[in-house]
Order: sequence, then structure tokens, then C-alpha cells
Amino acid sequence: MKILLTGDVHFNTSQFQWLKDQQESYDCICLAGDFLGGNSGEFKRQSEWVLRWMNELETQLFICSGNHDLDEFAECDWITDLRNPKICSDNQKKRFQGILFGCIPFLGADLSDFHDCDILLTHVPPLKTATSQSMETGIQKDWGERELYYAVKHRIVNPRYILCGHVENPVAKRDSLYGVEIINPGAQQNSSVPNHEVIVIETRSE
Repeated sequence: MKILLTGDVHFNTSQFQWLKDQQESYDCICLAGDFLGGNSGEFKRQSEWVLRWMNELETQLFICSGNHDLDEFAECDWITDLRNPKICSDNQKKRFQGILFGCIPFLGADLSDFHDCDILLTHVPPLKTATSQSMETGIQKDWGERELYYAVKHRIVNPRYILCGHVENPVAKRDSLYGVEIINPGAQQNSSVPNHEVIVIETRSE
């Protein structure tokens, strides 16, 4: 299986177009949240545009919400209400080419629901990894998720991969945590091509 991973597109329509152009080269695309930009007054227009884009894709899509995708009530119904068999979104799991994917929402996840997943898609990386840390004015700061860190440490979840975003300039794009490979491609807002990572894994017949 050949997976294209990106996140934190923040309504850069050129990056969305690039992703659409790449879809035939991959078995699936994973988008780790923050589809929308920072202008709250544009929420409805941007979310409707992104929904149309998602529904026009022909390849399998795995998505999870990010902090910029929440409405004024800290909800993300525009993603959770998706009804497209080719889109697996917040709080959903799907077996694809023999691999079980799980999509973790930005808020309100019960991580134990994803205990059997091979690949987890989540916006925020687990704490204490190079993928969750960035340099801020010469000081290394960790933006990672504590609950996810402990879930991995104590085998509440035990995936092969955690695919994530949120930290746009991570110390490293790949790291390992208790045997789980963590991948965060980072982000570059001023480019027509999003930062991305390609993951190739062996699969078994469904």
C-alpha cells in the first residue's frame, strides 16, 4: 500500500489542488486535520468548499479534525456528518487492503476504541517525540498530546504507525515511540505543494 500523508493545509486551495492531482499515484490519502484557515468569519464558506473537494476525490480518503476545524461551539459536525463510503473520518475505523485505520477526532476521543488499529490518524502527535517538538526562539518546546503518549506507553493503543500533523516545523518528521512509528510531515503555508510524506507498507489480501 502506498499512502500519501499531509496536514495543516489551512485552506490553501493550491495545495488542495496538488493533492487532487496526485490521487491516482496512491492507494489512499491521509489528511491529519486543520483543513480550514484562521478566519472564523469564513468558516461556513471554507468548510463547504472543503467538503465539495473531499467528495470529488476518487481515491480512498482518511481524515481527522484539527483545532482549526472546530466551529464556535468547539464541534466539528461538518466532518463527522460525512456520508461517503470512500471517506473515513472522526471516530471511524475502516479496514482497507487488510490494514485497519482509525481516525481520532481533535476532541472527545476514547482512545481505547482504537486499540485494534494498525494505523492511527490524529491531528496532534504524542508527547515526548521529535515529531511533537519544535524550536521556538531557540527553545525546544513540546506541543504533543499527553493522553496519546500514555495510551501508547501502556498499550491502550498499539498501532504500527501514528500519522499526524499540528506541529508545522517539527524537530524531525519521523520518530519512534515504544515501537510505534510516528510520522508528521510538518507544513509550509506559502507553498503550492504541501509538506508530505509517503508511506509504503506491505499488505495482505482482505
